[in-house]
Amino acid sequence: MAKKYFTAEAAQAKLPEIKKSIAKLQGLKRAIGSILSVRANPDEIGYDDFLEMSTKLNKDYHKLSYEFYNEMENFERIGCLLKDLEQGLVDFYCKFEGRDIFLCWRLGESKIRAWHEIDEGFAGRRGIISLEQ
Repeated sequence: MAKKYFTAEAAQAKLPEIKKSIAKLQGLKRAIGSILSVRANPDEIGYDDFLEMSTKLNKDYHKLSYEFYNEMENFERIGCLLKDLEQGLVDFYCKFEGRDIFLCWRLGESKIRAWHEIDEGFAGRRGIISLEQ
């Protein structure tokens, strides 16, 4: 997929959709993790119960995995990059002085207030005000 460039205003307008998508992805990831954490011994619960439980967990796992990756595709269509699902870190390509930079946002922040160079991470964030100078 080709890069999509955003202004700060255009990226800001996408935040409600992004917040909803991140919440869904985080919930699906937790649900998948819960399924993967289930341990059972057929000798302890009986083979028939084990087989029934295994089949249900397997179906649930595949259904949730499909939903997770489908939501990831929806997220990618927005045009931003999900850098860290746990923290809700999202970057948006932006052009500044002829070069690519990232506008940077983290779940819990009310607005997009930071940016960083492409080769820098979250630690290299600077305030958007510095883009205007």
